[in-house]
This record gives sequence, C-alpha cells and structure tokens, in this order.
Amino acid sequence: MLTKETIIKFIERQASVRDQKEVLEWLESSADNRKEFARLKNLNVALDIMAAESRRDMARANSRRKVILSLKVAAAIVLAAALFLSGRSFQHHKWEKMASGQFTEIVAPHGEALHFMLPDGSKVILNGGSTLKFSKMFNEQLRDVYLSGEGYFEVAKEKKQFNVLYPMEAPIFKLSVLGTTFNISSYEENESIVTTLYDGSVAIEDLNTKRNFQLDTNSRHVYKKSTRVSSIEPVAEGYRWTDKYVEANGEDISTLAKRLERIFNVKISVDSSLIGNCSYTGALYGASLQQILDNMTYVSDIKYSMSESGKFITIEKK
Repeated sequence: MLTKETIIKFIERQASVRDQKEVLEWLESSADNRKEFARLKNLNVALDIMAAESRRDMARANSRRKVILSLKVAAAIVLAAALFLSGRSFQHHKWEKMASGQFTEIVAPHGEALHFMLPDGSKVILNGGSTLKFSKMFNEQLRDVYLSGEGYFEVAKEKKQFNVLYPMEAPIFKLSVLGTTFNISSYEENESIVTTLYDGSVAIEDLNTKRNFQLDTNSRHVYKKSTRVSSIEPVAEGYRWTDKYVEANGEDISTLAKRLERIFNVKISVDSSLIGNCSYTGALYGASLQQILDNMTYVSDIKYSMSESGKFITIEKK
C-alpha cells in the first residue's frame, strides 16, 4: 500500500525506481489522488521555503532576537501547515518572492516522449529534446509554465488561468486558457513556431507587439521567425504526433529530418541536392522510423539507407 512517506520521497526526488512507478500509477488512477499529491507537494515546498527564510533572518539578528524570531518562525510554519491542510490560502510577501525564484524543470531526452501531470492535474506529453519549467508554487497563485521544444497539453479546468510562455529562454508568445487541449512546437532550430488547438479556444499574445490572436477548435497559429509574420490556419482532425503521426506543413526535407532525429534519437544525413527542392505537406503515419521513411519514399523521389545499428540514416535522391 502506498504510504505518505513514499509520496514525500517522490516529491523530494529521493524515491527508488520501484517507488516512483508506484506513485505514478497511483496518480493515474484518480483525480482525487492527484489533488492529494498537489496538496502534499505544496505543503512540502512551503515548509522548505519558510525554513530557509528562517535561517536567513536568524543569521542577521543578534542572539536575543534569534530566540524571539525562531519562536515566530516556528509558529508561522505550524500556521502555514494548518492553512494548507484546510485548503485555505496563505499570503506572505517574502515567501512569494523567494518562491518565484525556484523552479521545477522537466527534460525529455532525444528519442523519448515524457508523459506526466502538473500539480493541478493537467496532463503533458513532452516530445524528445524538449524542456518544461514551472514554479514550485505552481497552482497556488498562478498556473504559468515555460516551454522549449514541443509539448502536448490537456489542461485541467480551474478558475485560475493556465499560461504557457514560449520559447523558454526569450518568450515571444503567451498562451492563456482555463481548460482545453493544444500542442505547441517551438524548437529553436525550426523556422516556425506552431500552436495547434484541438479542443475549445485559446488566446495567444505576441509579447513583442502586444497583438492578440484567438484560436478555435482545429486551427493553428503559425509564426515565421524570419519575417516575424503570424497567420492562423485550419488543421485536419486526428493528426497528432502523440498518435504516431508526423504532420508537415510545406516543410523542407532538412527540417523534417531534424524532427525525426529528435523523435527517434538518430542522426540523419540529407543529400544537399534535396535541400530546398523537396518538401512535404500532410501527415505521415509511422509507429517506427522505418515506416515513416518508407512513406516518404512513396510520395517523393528519394531513397534511404540505414546503418546496422539503426542510428544513422542517409537520404538521397533516387
């Protein structure tokens, strides 16, 4: 049976692989479990932050004030714990300031898609070579996340607005929703940043121009980095990379090859004669890299070879 101690170890990244699997299965089993996890995580972070604040303040005070302050901090920690356990909010200016500088970062290595849940119960799938960052105080006062690469989101419906800022290092866009399903592709090396909405509606703000865009179901926002021009386009239903589809929108073969490298953790060499002269539009289905490459040969004048290890691919003109 899963214990509270095991959950705390998981939160503090001290759980064994076996315990991690047990906690993840427990989280998947019900929404109540996810809420309980979020409550324990918020309480754990609150105690850590306030303990750190206590140590800092105590170091500045004289010996007499240390005793008085330590009693105040102890009382504050007990009060914070009680407020979290009762579901009430606790406001503390210094605490908020310290919390804002602490983030949790999740990285999906090349060749792997990571499935996980945020503290509010929202589901995220990170594509290979992507990173998601959010405050350790996520879901208490705000629901902001920062994305680099590609992520598929199923956002839990809450009163607090859910915001995604992307790309991570120098955000250009801020997407805001209350609860819906969407995908963002913002790899640094790609020419375009593409935001696709599958359900509901979202608002996208260009943080540089302050221009706003509204997306409805089965539409996408495409931003061309070279021209800094945005457009909104319709998309076909059902084609998602999470379902083994690789969707292309007039992509050059070199750009598509980069995407396949991230998804399957391989190295692809494209003949220079094809770059700029071979592009793809539509959805390529494939449960494996070989299946996708085979489908590419059916619709374009190319051939490919694969090393014995399957890690190196060469694409040439037929």
